[in-house]
Amino acid sequence: MSLLEDYDVLLFDLDGLLIDSLDKLSSGLITAVSRFAKPAELEVFTSYDRTNPGLSRFEKIAHFANEIAIGTKIDQQLILEEFDKESFKARTESKLSESIFELNHRFKNKIWVLLTNCDISQIDEVASILGLDAIFGENLIGTPPSKHVQARILRERYQSSKVISISDSESDGEIAKECSFDFLFVEEFSRGDGDWKLDGYHKVSRLDDLL
Repeated sequence: MSLLEDYDVLLFDLDGLLIDSLDKLSSGLITAVSRFAKPAELEVFTSYDRTNPGLSRFEKIAHFANEIAIGTKIDQQLILEEFDKESFKARTESKLSESIFELNHRFKNKIWVLLTNCDISQIDEVASILGLDAIFGENLIGTPPSKHVQARILRERYQSSKVISISDSESDGEIAKECSFDFLFVEEFSRGDGDWKLDGYHKVSRLDDLL
């Protein structure tokens, strides 16, 4: 019996779970920041980015502007606009875990929700290109507002339902805990969970382990 049988709502992440996009997104963010950074600043930011994979683009760009490029006036919105172009390309060119379609066929009686840091301005088009719109329909939720805010809204919407959050990131696990969702870590496209402080979660190597 699959773990997913026990739940009413299946809440999926996108990057690092359904698509192998983490490295491409990191490269895209570094490219966007590089247009506003000195070489030494970019080196510091690159290290920060790679050691904080679960943080949103807003948090990372704010960190660059406020903590790294000290003394320089940085227009964060310009960096965000540059990253939007890079991130769209990264996501639409990333490998998709095809087992998501088989999972959806098997568990089509569940409520399927995609909650992602992908910008709301591009999530519909990204999902359409990847074929994920056929799975999640109107339950495609991007940011802003933040994942924390969106997850709390989902908790209210499905307050009497049993929800499992499925992701590659510790930050999503922390959000799940705050919202009383169960949490499942999928290792396939992730950067691992060896340094996590989170405990008490389910874990599988690949999405197709859930079939």
